[in-house]
Amino acid sequence: MPPIARRFLFSAAATLVAGVALGFWLLLRRELRGAWPSPYLVSAHVHLVMVGTVLQVICGVALWMFPRPLRRDAPEPPWAAHAAWWLLTPGTLLRAAGEAARGAWAASGLAGVVVTGALMQAVGLALVLVALRHRLRPARQVGAAPL
Repeated sequence: MPPIARRFLFSAAATLVAGVALGFWLLLRRELRGAWPSPYLVSAHVHLVMVGTVLQVICGVALWMFPRPLRRDAPEPPWAAHAAWWLLTPGTLLRAAGEAARGAWAASGLAGVVVTGALMQAVGLALVLVALRHRLRPARQVGAAPL
C-alpha cells in the first residue's frame, strides 16, 4: 500500500472518531437536556463523518487499488495526491471546527474560517481527481466478440 493511501486511511479513522464523539455529544445534549443541536453543529458532525471519513476512505482506496498508469501514458503528478491530502484533511478539520464553534458559542465571526475550510475541501477533491486521471481508462478488451 502506498504511504499516501495509508495517510488517507489513517486520517479517515481519526475523523471518524471525532465525528462519532461529536455526534454522541449532540445526542446526549438532545436526550438529557432537551437541547436540539444547532444546524452548524449538525453540519460539523456530517462533514467529519462523510467528508473526513467516507471521502478519505474512497480516496485512499482509489490511490491504492486503481491500476497504475501504463508506461506509454504520461506519468501521474506525484505532488497531486499529497497536495490533495494536505488540503482535504486540514480543510475538513478547519470547516468542522469553525462550524462547531459557530454552533456552540454563536461565534458569527467564523464564517471566513468555514468558507476557507470548504474551499480547501473542494480544491483537495479536485486534486485527488488530478492524481487519479491517468489511472482511469477503459478496460482492455481481450477476445471480446462484437454484439
